[in-house]
Amino acid sequence: MNCGILRKTVLAVIVMMTLTSCGERVALVENDNSMGYSFSKAKEGKTTKNLAEEVFDLDISIKEGEAFPNKYVIEGFNPVMQRPELPTGCEVTALCETLNYLGFDIDKVTLADEFMPMDNSGIYTMRQAYIGDPKSEEGFGCYSPVIVQTADDYFMSVKSPCYAVDLTGRSLKELLYQVAQGRPVIVWSTIDMVVTAPNYRWTTNDGEEMWFNDFQHCVVIYGYDFEAGAVMVADPLAGNVCRNMESFKNAYEILGNQAVVICGDSKTVGKLVERQDKPQSPVLSRNKAERQESEGQ
Repeated sequence: MNCGILRKTVLAVIVMMTLTSCGERVALVENDNSMGYSFSKAKEGKTTKNLAEEVFDLDISIKEGEAFPNKYVIEGFNPVMQRPELPTGCEVTALCETLNYLGFDIDKVTLADEFMPMDNSGIYTMRQAYIGDPKSEEGFGCYSPVIVQTADDYFMSVKSPCYAVDLTGRSLKELLYQVAQGRPVIVWSTIDMVVTAPNYRWTTNDGEEMWFNDFQHCVVIYGYDFEAGAVMVADPLAGNVCRNMESFKNAYEILGNQAVVICGDSKTVGKLVERQDKPQSPVLSRNKAERQESEGQ
């Protein structure tokens, strides 16, 4: 995404939740799912001896009222800077720094060139492809389904059973629960928490209207502290920084409560499957197009 230019402000305003704590642990007193999304209900903790023959499914669902630590930091999470190679590629850079933390050896440029669906014609939406060129100062960006597809495409290429989950629609508090489980979360926000309306508009070939906020940005949450009212983020423009929790929540909601989490890491084993239960963009990455061609599809 552009770090200086880009993206679309999303419409819905979610009911605000007060992020305060009273004690050593914080409870999720309600399962806020006002946008109709839900977490994966897969099973965790297989007991079978041959895990390589089992499909890896991680249950990241939250039980109502479940408590988690009042503060938590994922140690050793290092930022990846998007500049100079990807001046408007914050989304794929945020994915790259997450994959690197999880033990995968991939760089941001290769991830963008080989695995991210891109459209330079304005035919598609930011839910289907990165609009523009992340190597250009004039690139726009993409939304969470594109990063999910990029991650899953990469996992297929390295024969990893890991997969990405779109957490769009969840409250910030629920994202912090994922962090408390040791899972960094890729989040759509704005540059420096700027509150602004979208100012770029175009209409796709099928008549869908798209708006873009040129302060749209993408970061990774790797820690939080309820008492201090702070979240720790790896920002592809600024490095590892602390953000005011309430300001961050506002920016997160402005961009439509979009977030992505990765299930598993480079040591995860399991049967390799191509998951088809997610939105599939008609725009293929270079890797996926070549793979389908080699498979005769």
